Amino acid sequence: MSYREIFKVISKAWLTVDDIMAIAGCGRTGATAIRETVIKSIKKENKEIPYCKRRVVPTKRVIELLDLDVNYIKDMALKEQELENAKNIIDYASISR
Repeated sequence: MSYREIFKVISKAWLTVDDIMAIAGCGRTGATAIRETVIKSIKKENKEIPYCKRRVVPTKRVIELLDLDVNYIKDMALKEQELENAKNIIDYASISR
């Protein structure tokens, strides 16, 4: 998974198990365990999580739990974008006639 894809996922307000799988690089069981750990820590603080069909957790809590460096991910995503843009630029001066 590229840094741009990771940045896109962590830019969401809430994460699903599929999102956690993507950023943690783990399987469904591991992602579910991470989600449940986050839910337990929130409930321990006597706070509630919105109930919905797909159980979600706050992105901020997952980032803290996984100890992700958001600034580094952002910087690397920007560099990936710059490299992609550089590949698409044609240097017409180097084209021979």
